[in-house]
Amino acid sequence: MYYQKIGNGTPVVFLHGWGCDGNIFMPIASKLQNFSCFLPDFNGFGKSPKPPKKGWSVEEYAEALYVFFVEHNLQRASIVAHSFGCRVAIVFAAKFPSLVEKMLLFAPAGIRNFSFSRWFKVKMYKISRIFHPKNQSLQTKFGSADYLACDEQMRTTFVKVVNQDLSSFAKKVRCPTLIVNGKFDASTPLSHAERLQKLLPHGALVAIEGGHFDFFANPTAFAQTISFFLEAKS
Repeated sequence: MYYQKIGNGTPVVFLHGWGCDGNIFMPIASKLQNFSCFLPDFNGFGKSPKPPKKGWSVEEYAEALYVFFVEHNLQRASIVAHSFGCRVAIVFAAKFPSLVEKMLLFAPAGIRNFSFSRWFKVKMYKISRIFHPKNQSLQTKFGSADYLACDEQMRTTFVKVVNQDLSSFAKKVRCPTLIVNGKFDASTPLSHAERLQKLLPHGALVAIEGGHFDFFANPTAFAQTISFFLEAKS
């Protein structure tokens, strides 16, 4: 994985959301004076190569992150993640608990509640494909914005990732975990964060004003929150 590194001190690995890359954390990392901040680009984003055509699951992204830790001799580090990055962080912390000191999850994805509208949309898409198997416009009609923004190779990965519920992994996370979620986040609703907090053995939740990316609009506040949480004694 391609990555950038800034600062010297306690190691922190930043995991970006879908459609972004490590650069999104640069304004925050530049304000963290006491940390070595690693900003990787997940495979398929930024300057990192794409996964194979068969696609990757969240577990395979977590395995790639493990390789990243080994390559950079990160024997124990904290993780700060956003949205899709939180999916990878949860699986990684569950599978490799000795490598993770603490986690801060902003607008975490990965915990799925039943949605009738989503269920209905999927059913309509599948029925439409039966009657019109060659109609490519169905993807545009029924696909999400993130799905439509993917090229053909990344769409397989996207489908694998979003269809995974990571509740079983969340229950196995042993490190202290702070969840920060916007009260008006339409992409990862606060109700999902509340459910995740209950699944995590050592989870805490802070609800803030704003939506899915609002924390990035104030990098100073984001950096201060990271410092306060990571430097606090467990």
